[in-house]
Amino acid sequence: MLGYQKDHHNRGFTIIEVILALLVISLVIIGVLMFFPTSRKATEESALKTRIANSVVSEVEVLKAVGYKNLKKLLDYEGEAKDKLLVELLIKENSIKVYFDDIEIQSPPSSLLDILKVNNWKSSLSELGVEKGIIEIKTVGGVENLIGVRVRAEYGSGKNYEINTYISL
Repeated sequence: MLGYQKDHHNRGFTIIEVILALLVISLVIIGVLMFFPTSRKATEESALKTRIANSVVSEVEVLKAVGYKNLKKLLDYEGEAKDKLLVELLIKENSIKVYFDDIEIQSPPSSLLDILKVNNWKSSLSELGVEKGIIEIKTVGGVENLIGVRVRAEYGSGKNYEINTYISL
């Protein structure tokens, strides 16, 4: 009997064992490969969001560099102090809309757009596939020498990245 067991152990694997092993390995490989497209898509979305965030942060830094006094001057439209300035960059329509206190200005002063470096930000957003950019500058009720700033980029289906900050004298 010992001779039989010795011969049996030296024979190797049967064809059924090999097929089962290949089946198990194939299932594991297929399972792992299914995660690659999902992982790639998540990585691409994350990279896009990071680039959009960097663009929004850059525009906030531009507004900080403009400074409180110059931003406050922008809120004075045609000699009248306004509480809010809103600039909408509609990338797909290739247009810029400017509102003072929620009233659209038909031909905004080019100096306003130059000071805010709107065209630079618009081209940056366009390269990223962003649909809309918003810059909002407003006075903070009851607080002197403080301006609220909101910068927002809208992309994809209902996705956005927004920063709210304050700039003081």
